[in-house]
Amino acid sequence: MLDFKNREHYDVIVAGASFAGLSVVSRITRGKVLLIDRHEIGSHQASACGTTVKMVKDVGCEKSILQTFDTMALHVKEKETDFYMPRYCTINYEKFCKILAEKGSAEFLLADAKGVSGSKVITSKGAFTADIIVDCTGWPAALASSVKKEYGNRDMVSFGLETEIPYKKDKKLRFFIDKDIIKDGVAWLFPCGRTARFGVASYTGDSKLQSNLERFVGSYGLKVGEIHGGFFCYCLKDPIVNNMFVVGCAAGQTLPLSGEGIRRSVYFGLNCGDIIQNVVDGKLTLAQGLEKYRKMALKTDKKYNDLLTLQNSLLKMSNWELNLITEVISIGPITKWIWGKYSRI
Repeated sequence: MLDFKNREHYDVIVAGASFAGLSVVSRITRGKVLLIDRHEIGSHQASACGTTVKMVKDVGCEKSILQTFDTMALHVKEKETDFYMPRYCTINYEKFCKILAEKGSAEFLLADAKGVSGSKVITSKGAFTADIIVDCTGWPAALASSVKKEYGNRDMVSFGLETEIPYKKDKKLRFFIDKDIIKDGVAWLFPCGRTARFGVASYTGDSKLQSNLERFVGSYGLKVGEIHGGFFCYCLKDPIVNNMFVVGCAAGQTLPLSGEGIRRSVYFGLNCGDIIQNVVDGKLTLAQGLEKYRKMALKTDKKYNDLLTLQNSLLKMSNWELNLITEVISIGPITKWIWGKYSRI
């Protein structure tokens, strides 16, 4: 527990304790680190929690895996097309977060991070200072937006809503492009062993999706259970704001089109953590570390823009056009080529 009567200066403060923030602190094992979040670690799932088996194993969180897949089914209206995919999995969010948290040495503060002023992070439980500050607070980017008002861009976000309910065993990750389910987005069914996650997402950020979710779940003869979800930003931004590192959805690092955020948040978080450790160790100056992270984070800018173009095109396609495209890309060599390109983003 922190002694709030004797608040000390920290080498690093990280705001946000989900995939991005936990990945950052997992790589900082030397120095005094404070991790801040308004929720207990692993207690507030907002993601569909589907990602690659390789990534989960690379960070030593394989005990969080619920089910693995090598087939993706794409449903356009009533037509189903199967695709080969590299090994993906669904994970237990709480287990993944807690395992990752144990890899670092950060102190944890249950508080709301409200903003920054110089080297000071202002929270609902007081202010704390640090040499290095990292914003991993999700799409509103609470810290970055407190010094750069336009940084949290509400016009470049999608919104997803999901429920996890008991469901028969299924061996495929399923995606649905069907305007009868949702007009401007996608739906999904992610099996998790004895349960499955049913979800819908709007590319245009429409948050009134409960009726869409109920209609989708109802088409399987089921009823919606507890609901979770939220906004996610797909607009890749400058990941440096006033000498502050910004990581994950806060920096728009969630992929357009697929909405995949875990793999990217972990990737950028791990790299950011390594850079920060070098700054703490005196191997890099803060300025050098900030510039190194910026270059690394923006090197895939063109690929993000390509996915955004595809996302916008998808909204304009007819079912006939979508079925024709899925038939072409489902051809084995083409599918493997696409996955190869996509997995390197």
